[in-house]
Amino acid sequence: MDWRRHDTARAHFIASSDEPGLRLHLRAHEDDPARPPVLFVHGATYASRLYDIPHPGASWLKAAAAAGFAAYALDIRGYGRSRSAAMAAATGPYARATEAIRDIDDAMRWLAARHGRRALPLVGGSWGSITTALYTATLGAGRVARLVLYAPIFAAPNPGWHALLADPSDPARLNPAFGACRWVTEAGTRERWDAEIPEGADWRDEAVLQALFLSSLADDPLAAQQSPPAFRAPNGTFCDLWQAFNGRPLYDPGAIRCPVQLLRGGADPTSTRADALALFDALGSEERQYVEIANGAHFVSAERQAPAVFAAANSFLAG
Repeated sequence: MDWRRHDTARAHFIASSDEPGLRLHLRAHEDDPARPPVLFVHGATYASRLYDIPHPGASWLKAAAAAGFAAYALDIRGYGRSRSAAMAAATGPYARATEAIRDIDDAMRWLAARHGRRALPLVGGSWGSITTALYTATLGAGRVARLVLYAPIFAAPNPGWHALLADPSDPARLNPAFGACRWVTEAGTRERWDAEIPEGADWRDEAVLQALFLSSLADDPLAAQQSPPAFRAPNGTFCDLWQAFNGRPLYDPGAIRCPVQLLRGGADPTSTRADALALFDALGSEERQYVEIANGAHFVSAERQAPAVFAAANSFLAG
């Protein structure tokens, strides 16, 4: 199936208030200004494409639009179509959470003005759960109406991720070899996703993986020059994940007061149940939910249980 037939989102570009020359990309479905908006923020590797996989039934943005929202997904600086000249010049990991929240703020302010809203709902997944929660607790206090933290990561030791991120010669520190960004191949995509799914579980559609990877390649003008083809993802996220997976929180959950939903796949080894429940207990929100989707892992929103993810989030976002 040709993924391009299902790639129907509108593109909006807004100027960054933080990085000169950067134009932040927003992917949108049913973006009528009269509709209530919702903003999605991606995780460490896959940009806004993860929320708008061009395959039937795989787009969370389309599901949110069908539920009545004007659905938008942001590419954080250096990801997807938010192309950054600064990333090319950077010598160390680019785009940390403290920078990402400024991109989120630019998008939230633009959407609030476009749709005539003071506050609007926000969804953040994986590393995006860190950036959106940090935003809600600090810069965005009062601007977030409702918050969904999908595949949330907070502050719990995770030996598997520690081994992936640590310096081989000194496990007590982050690997200093990480540059500004990395190249993501199809083999790397498959290996990462497979590692998140229990052995023998048939939870993923191969066509969805292909649509996600091929559309991600199309968003990076340098992808075709690589052998094998690959797209870029910034490495600043690794600095943040290193802190979280060593039990050091990057934000104060008690400072979050808006309604919050924690939403995760029941078998997720990256966003663990213990970490998510610790976050749930620490939140300052009077209204909060913990939702776990059985037979799903870290990418459950792109697996066979995706409709359950979409339904749970849409119900909460609608209030």
